[in-house]
Amino acid sequence: MTFKRFVNVIEIVTLVVALGFVVALFANEPGGGSSSTAKSGPGYDVYLANCARCHGQDGQGGVGPKLAGVVTADFPDARQEITVVRDGRAGMPSFKNNLSAAQIQDVVAYTRSQLK
Repeated sequence: MTFKRFVNVIEIVTLVVALGFVVALFANEPGGGSSSTAKSGPGYDVYLANCARCHGQDGQGGVGPKLAGVVTADFPDARQEITVVRDGRAGMPSFKNNLSAAQIQDVVAYTRSQLK
């Protein structure tokens, strides 16, 4: 009887650990954090779907460079940033085949106004 109880405890612990892992996995997805609820709009949605995986949900950087607080200094003219998003540069891919011109403008407007 004690062996069966031990096996049951191991099963429960394993289930709890697996559940915790799944929750942690989804909590780290772009848009999964608590700050996503304070932001909205088409530029934000495009950013989360296409940019956050490299530049971070809040523009803090990651695989790609930091955008928060520096994007307007790096690109004083929004047209420069639009060109980089559209055509790509260095390690950044081109998004001209994935995003419409309006989506590119929306995401650039978002990065320039919200990632301060």
